[in-house]
Amino acid sequence: MTDTSKATIFNSAFGVAPVLVPIKEGEAKVISLKGEWCGYPSGFVASLQALIDDCRAHNKSSSLLMVSIDNLGMLLNGHGHEMAENILALLQEDIRNILGSKDSVARIQKDQFGILLAETSKDEAPYIAERIHSVIQHFGYGFEQKQIHIISSVLYVMMPDPCMNAVAALDNLYIALRGRHDVVGKPLESVQNTPAFSRQEMELAHCFNRAIREKRLLLAYQPVIDSMDGSVSHYEALLRIIGDDGSIGSAGALIPIAERMGLIHEIDALVMEMSVNVARKNPEVTIAFNVSNLTTDNFGWVSKMQELIGDDNELARRLIVEITETAIHRDLSSTAYFVAMIQSLGVQVALDDFGSGYTSFRQLKTLSIDMVKIDGAFIRDLVENSDNRFFVKTLLDFTKAIGLKAVAEFVETGDVAKMLMEMGVEYMQGYYFGRPETNPEWLKS
Repeated sequence: MTDTSKATIFNSAFGVAPVLVPIKEGEAKVISLKGEWCGYPSGFVASLQALIDDCRAHNKSSSLLMVSIDNLGMLLNGHGHEMAENILALLQEDIRNILGSKDSVARIQKDQFGILLAETSKDEAPYIAERIHSVIQHFGYGFEQKQIHIISSVLYVMMPDPCMNAVAALDNLYIALRGRHDVVGKPLESVQNTPAFSRQEMELAHCFNRAIREKRLLLAYQPVIDSMDGSVSHYEALLRIIGDDGSIGSAGALIPIAERMGLIHEIDALVMEMSVNVARKNPEVTIAFNVSNLTTDNFGWVSKMQELIGDDNELARRLIVEITETAIHRDLSSTAYFVAMIQSLGVQVALDDFGSGYTSFRQLKTLSIDMVKIDGAFIRDLVENSDNRFFVKTLLDFTKAIGLKAVAEFVETGDVAKMLMEMGVEYMQGYYFGRPETNPEWLKS
């Protein structure tokens, strides 16, 4: 395990290659160099390669950690460049303080730190990565009586690897982290994509993009049933894609690819526009539709919705926007603001797949949403699984206490539907009541 004395620290963002400086016991050096940014700092790369070579020569194990600051854009937008840089410099100091004297930390990208742990076992690396994540999570910087909240991901790779040099190690970590916000204390191999997988994702993204351009996306509508009288409360609009052969398939599996490839904002805007138009042309119908957790940071999306709805309050009340639990974990305050903006238009908001993550009842209350959708994993075997029954009953008691409505997803049998009705769930959705249809009888084009 690395000790807790000071480590070498480099501040090399936007700088030329830093040079490693020997330090005395308990002393730290901060190196700030000006110049043009040109990829990874060559000094850090040289140190990493030297560490890899040393591990190979002496049969030792070390590790390289990469820390991604996932909400740097928010820091820049909220406080400006100079303040954001000051925040990251202080954060870098805090990371340095928990490292050993032989370890080092460097700013290797605008939004990333590289950390060299000189002597680390496979058991120690995830522990240190978790400690670093905890330091970042609890980092506070006083600024006009406000607190800074930093969101990060931490990934590591053990060394030496017979097939990996310094640049390859950095590249592989960079690729694995880019566009992800759920990596904390995991080894590279647990999240790494192969070159073939990456090529396949790019090909799928190209097909998705072509479908958008050729207007081969449409919606399918699944009924959500009112448990009190069995009538249809509303329909959930689900995205479908028309293949080159004319077949219609779900686009759900492509959404994560669209998020990683930068297509999701365009897709979410398109789904919103189609859903609003369907609700406008079918005044007896209420439509629910989903948005990606990335869209909860896109307030231009809300402005577009406001433009589409205009002053039509009756149309607004027949729309429901479904967000996911992941959005809460990315940034609760930003998500709460997003929810409030939507509700200010007269549109309802539902939290989808509740129970699949770690959202607390307190967070649920903070969001002030209108309804929750209970994750289908707790519904499918409700009759046989007493733990799931307890969870669903507890959730329903809580939602009723704070005035929320609940939707049970994936209701596939009459026995499950009967038990849910006895528990007092307000709405049910699933194949027992109806499958998604692209051309239901009520739809007016």
